[in-house]
Amino acid sequence: MCKHILNAQVAIRAPCCKKWFDCAECHQELENHPLQKNIEMVFACKKCKKVFRKDITDYDESDEYCPHCDNHYVIKAVTQESKEIQKFENLVKEVKQ
Repeated sequence: MCKHILNAQVAIRAPCCKKWFDCAECHQELENHPLQKNIEMVFACKKCKKVFRKDITDYDESDEYCPHCDNHYVIKAVTQESKEIQKFENLVKEVKQ
């Protein structure tokens, strides 16, 4: 489970080491080399567990969904920081009421 993107819908395969990570930050923390950039990304859907490829040079709105199960994997990321901000905003709202 990714500690950076709490609602990650896919894992990515790093082209440099061929290992699977939930996000680029996970790769950075666990490996001793930079994440290699590539025009073709390999994803594993966390809903259906199937692997698929996407060419990022020809990426459009329809590519935001898993081609196998239609899971919408390009969504607003929930991070630990965003959860803390939301808690703070809720507390402020409660105090104002």
